[in-house]
Amino acid sequence: MTTWKERHDAAVQKQNAAQKAYQEATDERAQALIDGEAELGSQAAVARELGVTRAGINRAINALKAKRL
Repeated sequence: MTTWKERHDAAVQKQNAAQKAYQEATDERAQALIDGEAELGSQAAVARELGVTRAGINRAINALKAKRL
């Protein structure tokens, strides 16, 4: 049997791991979009290929670039 505090601490560790995994996936996605832009020539072309908005592509790329500064 575990105490409420142990269960809480375990849940916090799971949340932290999930947040880290989410951030890594977000960064990987943004890098893939940057690579797609280089290959296809524009963010608009990437957006058309993926069926999403160019604004979403731009936000993802800009967030990664800002993180790297």
